[in-house]
Amino acid sequence: MTLAPIAPLKHKHSILIVDDEESILNAFKRILADEDYEIHTASDGMEGLNKLRAAQKPFSLIISDQRMPVMNGVQFFSKAKDIFPDAVRILLTGYADTDAIIDAINKGGIHLYFTKPWREEELLVHIKESLSKTELVMENRRLVELTKKQNSDLLELNKTLEDKVKEKTRDLLAQAEELKVSYGKSQMILDGTVKTMSKIVETRDPYTSGHEAKVAIISCKIAEEMVLPKEQIEAIRVAAALHDIGKISVPSEILTKPGHLSDLEMEIIKTHCRVAYDILKTIKFPYPVAEIILQHHERMDGSGYPQGLKGDKILMEARIIGTADVIDAMASHRPYRAALGVDVAIKEIVKYKGILYDSTVVDTCLKLYKTMGKAVFTQTENASGVGLTAETVFD
Repeated sequence: MTLAPIAPLKHKHSILIVDDEESILNAFKRILADEDYEIHTASDGMEGLNKLRAAQKPFSLIISDQRMPVMNGVQFFSKAKDIFPDAVRILLTGYADTDAIIDAINKGGIHLYFTKPWREEELLVHIKESLSKTELVMENRRLVELTKKQNSDLLELNKTLEDKVKEKTRDLLAQAEELKVSYGKSQMILDGTVKTMSKIVETRDPYTSGHEAKVAIISCKIAEEMVLPKEQIEAIRVAAALHDIGKISVPSEILTKPGHLSDLEMEIIKTHCRVAYDILKTIKFPYPVAEIILQHHERMDGSGYPQGLKGDKILMEARIIGTADVIDAMASHRPYRAALGVDVAIKEIVKYKGILYDSTVVDTCLKLYKTMGKAVFTQTENASGVGLTAETVFD
């Protein structure tokens, strides 16, 4: 296979390799010898956990065999993810055991798996690609922390404003202007962070370029037509712009696969909601962005994922984004099919109104479609019997 070039890494990363076969550990040391990584090894899961707990710096990547004494790879990863939740986790298997791999995805939160023997070149590229994703998350976190610090500074400044009014009115006016500018800069940083994060998936899947932006536009149009509060519309805008960020954990070969997806590949695709939630839950947005994104593939009859929520248990913001997601997915070209168009998309959501999609949201979409035409669902970021199954609508 031809692998795309990866930009040089900016940080020196620590990697832990756990395998009970000395030859495998030596093979990894040889493969990674020319790379600027800190390589640590362990011969079983317990030793691996002890090394994680004693680490002086975070591990960026953890690789473990599945079949080992003391504890297997799934058991090891189920504990390792709690110690370093941000580390990329790769499972090695000596055989094609689908049940074990699905178990590793669900319990161990693995991001990739390889069967032995592997191709060294491909393994090395996937390791670099995983560490590149880690650096993107690190940079996003740095930007968010910067935003939080500025917001904290602004709050501290607000606490002293009343006293400063009594002391010096002229100074207060000047400081108030500075506060306005600083807040504007903070908002710009937050918006920039959202845009940066939303571009991550697009860099790996050209077929869905612009998808998150279009879903955000459609979702906000629906919310505005429903006359939702301004704060709720803003929450929908931010969540829609980031709703597929979890696909950074999905191999690009699956995202761009032109044919039918296997059960295992679908299970990997479905992890993107939970991955997005895990990435965003520690960021203190002024809205429940992580929860909205976690629920955007839930359906009114409980047939969605990942929690199988029903009806009013699903946030209204998630119901709106989930419907907008389906409309844009059907209207756009995908590697596994040609674009079906807005007309077909509207028929689809009307057909499953109250079953899969919220009735009020569908009625609002139908109203927009009748009064403004299909153009309202095909605007770009610069603008103010063919049904999709659970497998084909995974955008």
